[in-house]
Amino acid sequence: MSDGLILHLSGPLQAWGAPAQSNICPTYRQPTRSALTGLIACCLGRERDADNTDLDQLRYTIRIDRLGQILSDFHTAGGNHDPAFGLTTADGGTRDAPVISTRYYLADAAFTLAVTGPTTVLDTAEHALNNPVWTPHLGRRSCLPDTPILLTRSTTAVDDLDRIPLHRPATAAGPVTFTYDTPPAPGRPATTQHNDQPVPGQRRTFTTRRIWEQHRTIPAPNGGLGTAWLTTMADHLGLPTLAQEATR
Repeated sequence: MSDGLILHLSGPLQAWGAPAQSNICPTYRQPTRSALTGLIACCLGRERDADNTDLDQLRYTIRIDRLGQILSDFHTAGGNHDPAFGLTTADGGTRDAPVISTRYYLADAAFTLAVTGPTTVLDTAEHALNNPVWTPHLGRRSCLPDTPILLTRSTTAVDDLDRIPLHRPATAAGPVTFTYDTPPAPGRPATTQHNDQPVPGQRRTFTTRRIWEQHRTIPAPNGGLGTAWLTTMADHLGLPTLAQEATR
């Protein structure tokens, strides 16, 4: 038994920040622990420097429904000689030269997550995701979700990932990739590592954590894309579809 929440993260663009290199801002190819903590903290209405020790107790099992494609954006901010349009600096002035960067995004990706942890923390996260104080986003504020984030609460959250419809085309085939932040089996070595574990009390400071990756075939059906997936998910969860609601 693994009491937890089932989340779904899907949108035209996502950005799961990997360590920046000068003016290059890359993205990991899956949600990071720091971003998931930030997403729930955002729904709770917490400031950036808030204490999220409680949320650090949560564990994430990620199912990659669609891997997506890496997209780059040549980004500029500021650079106008008119002070009214200049980029404001920390001391209240403006800078004439633009800030230039290359930002990377993950396009057309979809992830289904099992979030497990202490019941009290899950209760807090569930209420926040159902009643967000601030609009949740997928890594950057410009990256908005195109489906509900919280799908359901479950007493078998991790096992449910094998049965919940995949958000991918009905014609898609092949095994599904899962990633874990704890070993899925005793003694299994980690596959990779990410520098995305927030350091308590230190803003924007992270340590490295290990990740376990697994590829396997599961019984979950392909639910299609967009509205087709939403309808399939509603049927799976026993919820009315929008069409059914309209006829009531």
